[in-house]
Amino acid sequence: MEFKTLEPALTEGETIEIVHIEFDIETLTITVRIDGDKLDVVFKTPNGYRVLDEGDLLEFWPSCSSNVGWLHEIIDGGWLSQERMRPGFISSKDAELNEYFVIGCNYCANVLAWEAPDVSESIR
Repeated sequence: MEFKTLEPALTEGETIEIVHIEFDIETLTITVRIDGDKLDVVFKTPNGYRVLDEGDLLEFWPSCSSNVGWLHEIIDGGWLSQERMRPGFISSKDAELNEYFVIGCNYCANVLAWEAPDVSESIR
C-alpha cells in the first residue's frame, strides 16, 4: 500500500475514535475524539465514503496505524484501487479523485474526494 500521512501520529497512551459523521450531499464531516479533544475532518463535495470496523480493514494495518498518523491519503492499494477495477465505477477514469483514510479504535472511514479535507477544532 502506498500512502501519505496528513495528520501526525498519536503520542503514547492517546486514543482516537470516530464519534460523529454528518453528510449533507455537499459536505462530509467526520468528528474524531483524541482523548478529550474533538476535531472535525471536513470534505467538500465528496464522491463517496464507507465506515467499517477496523478489523474489516486489515490491509491498512500496520502501515496506517496511529503510530504513523491518524489521517492518510491513500495513493495506491486501498478502496479506490478496488473500485477502479469495477466496470460499473464510472469515476474510475477521473485522475483527480483521491482516497483518504481516517482511523479510529473501533471504526475507520475511507473517503473518496477531489480535495484534501480541512481539519479544525470541533464545535460539537
